[in-house]
Amino acid sequence: MDFKNLIAHCKEYGFIFQSSEIYDGLSAVYDYGPYGVELKNNIKNYWWKSMVQMHENIVGIDAAIFMHPKTWKASGHVDAFNDPLVDNKDSKKRYRADQLIEGYAEKIEAKTLKDIEKAKARFGEDFDEKSSERPMTAS
Repeated sequence: MDFKNLIAHCKEYGFIFQSSEIYDGLSAVYDYGPYGVELKNNIKNYWWKSMVQMHENIVGIDAAIFMHPKTWKASGHVDAFNDPLVDNKDSKKRYRADQLIEGYAEKIEAKTLKDIEKAKARFGEDFDEKSSERPMTAS
C-alpha cells in the first residue's frame, strides 16, 4: 500500500483530515479525526505506562521541546547522541540495529510462507492455513 492510499484510507475512516481542509488545506499537515485522537491517546498512554509507570527508577516530566541549548547539552543530546552501527566485514557495509532486525524478520516471514506452501501441497484442502495445523480426521 502506498502512502496516498494509506492517507485516503485514514481520511475515509475518520482517523485524520488534512489541516485547514475547508480552505484548500496545508501540504503535509494533518489533524486527528475522532478515531485518530483515540488511537493516538491509546498509544501514548500505553507507552507512558510501559516506559515510565512500570519502573521504580523512572519519573516522567512534560517539558517544552524548545529549550536553552545548555539544557540539550547537559542532557547528553548534543555530545553523546549516537545511532549505534554494526559493520559487516564481508560486505563492508554499516547497518543500524533496526535494519538488521527488519531484515531478519523478513527472512522468517519468507520461510514461514514457504513452509505454508509446502504444507498446502502435502495436505491439500485439509490444510488449515490460519492455524497452520493439519486438521484432525475421523478414524
